[in-house]
Amino acid sequence: MAADLRLKGVNDIARALSAAWSLDEVLALVMDRLAWILDAERATLYLVEGDQLVARHTVGDTVREIRVQIGQGISGWVAQTGKGTNVKDAYEDGRFDASWDIENDFRTVSMLCQPVFDRQEAVIAVAQVLNKRSGYFTVDDESLLATVVSMAAISIVNARLVDELGANNVALQRARVESADRAREIDSLYELERDAVRAPTFETAVAAVLERLAVAVGADAAEIALPVAGQGCVVHRFRPGDDRVETLPLPGSGMHARVLEGEPLCDPCRAGEVQLRRLAALHELPWTPQAGLCVPLQRDDERVGSLGVYWMARDAAGLSDDRVRFVELVGQQIGHALGHRLARTEAERQDRLAAIGGALAGVVHDLKTPMTVASGYVHLLKTEENAGERAHLADGVLKQLRRMNDMAREVLGFARGDVQILPRKTLVPEWMGQVEAALHHIFEGSDVTVDLRCDERGAVRMDAGKLLRAVQNLARNSREAFGQVDPALRPAPARFEIQVYSEGAELVIQTRDNGPGVPREFEHRMFDAFATHGKREGTGLGLAMVKQVAEAHLGSVLYRQAEGGGARFELRIRKDLRPASEARPSESAAGAGAATT
Repeated sequence: MAADLRLKGVNDIARALSAAWSLDEVLALVMDRLAWILDAERATLYLVEGDQLVARHTVGDTVREIRVQIGQGISGWVAQTGKGTNVKDAYEDGRFDASWDIENDFRTVSMLCQPVFDRQEAVIAVAQVLNKRSGYFTVDDESLLATVVSMAAISIVNARLVDELGANNVALQRARVESADRAREIDSLYELERDAVRAPTFETAVAAVLERLAVAVGADAAEIALPVAGQGCVVHRFRPGDDRVETLPLPGSGMHARVLEGEPLCDPCRAGEVQLRRLAALHELPWTPQAGLCVPLQRDDERVGSLGVYWMARDAAGLSDDRVRFVELVGQQIGHALGHRLARTEAERQDRLAAIGGALAGVVHDLKTPMTVASGYVHLLKTEENAGERAHLADGVLKQLRRMNDMAREVLGFARGDVQILPRKTLVPEWMGQVEAALHHIFEGSDVTVDLRCDERGAVRMDAGKLLRAVQNLARNSREAFGQVDPALRPAPARFEIQVYSEGAELVIQTRDNGPGVPREFEHRMFDAFATHGKREGTGLGLAMVKQVAEAHLGSVLYRQAEGGGARFELRIRKDLRPASEARPSESAAGAGAATT
């Protein structure tokens, strides 16, 4: 071929290599022009991909690939060694592999084969030219091929860099999407756990979790099943568009039962239509689901329940691996929160039952004294013939019955958090007589010396009965405290003192003993309801009732360590406490003005 035609062919190849076509299109054009320049039957460029040489060419609309193992055949040898070769008779060369000729009904005679290097001198391709039409490939042909493959190397490297950059961009976009999905999942998990923790009750926590989960995964129903011993499970179900959460018992079979028995998850979306209809009937679903998923609710190593989601349309559900993984994460996350919430609810229920039992025990204990007294009066009534004495005994019975009625109302009022007092004008010395009689019953049979002192001689408006029971509670606590100490180890004889005096507008009722006192670590809780310390049968209501009675009298109760050891309580009440209907008009007006100010 004339030199000018060869030069024109090289220019065509250079222009093709600089065109904005795909690499396969460029290389196909280059090989076609190269075969024309070298007067050969065909030219092929193999690209190195891993441990293989791959050539692609188009036949009609079909893209065909030729794959050669590196080291196989002459082109494989060139890729392996990085050396070019010029073969005059391929079938006389031991490196030649005739399998391609046989498969494609072709006869290879002469072959010119050269490696293509990148900047690091690594073989990235092999150029192969077959069958010189006029004789054999010459040294000039080798030089021309070396020139062309050098130019092609630049395009191959650049194309691969572009492909790599494109792949990196695709991976980056995918990573961004996945990162955004993970961020949304984390936000959803955080919100689900927050709903499970912050809701005021366990039921509202379940409802909030189900609603948020159904929205997050686009489910048509979401439910939580909790096992019931020997009775299957109870299911709480939420459906979007319905504000309520259904609660229904289900038998011990179906998806939830399988998960609760140990399966990691249950996926009915691959079940047939008959199985899905059976599932809908078994789970009392209003429609037949086309896809669903059930996963365990885990609290540490314990399965506290199962979480189920359903979709009405199979194509809309799209149970991808990501969705399954997210539902499993939800099961682990809210299972931990709801499990703790469920355990805490059960513990609180048990505590309330125990507190109610203790309170009832305390009420029964307090009722024993008036019941015993009333019983004694009744026995005397049976034998008393004197009408006056019988009337006196009957009044005693009625008095004790009224006392029991007041005590019952007091406990009920405490349970409701409401103490209604009936302040009446009461002579303090007379009231102290009732206190003395009550303390006599409390300390009867003990070695405790009781000392009473009353420095107030006038009258005070107060609820004498409730204040009497408040003092009884303080005295009973003192006796129980003395009982916790061995008498032989006491530094002094046991003593309980009560003193009543006025201090400004307040009446002060002070009790003091020389017992062990209240432990420091319990002082901040002593007036809390149901708080006890070191008592086997204590209800924890005694001091709470004292505080409630004091505050109902617009006063307070204060505890201090007594000098030399022991406990000292100061119960302060307002001396001028009167019903609002008895207040003078000027006082009522002043009080109203103060309130609005």
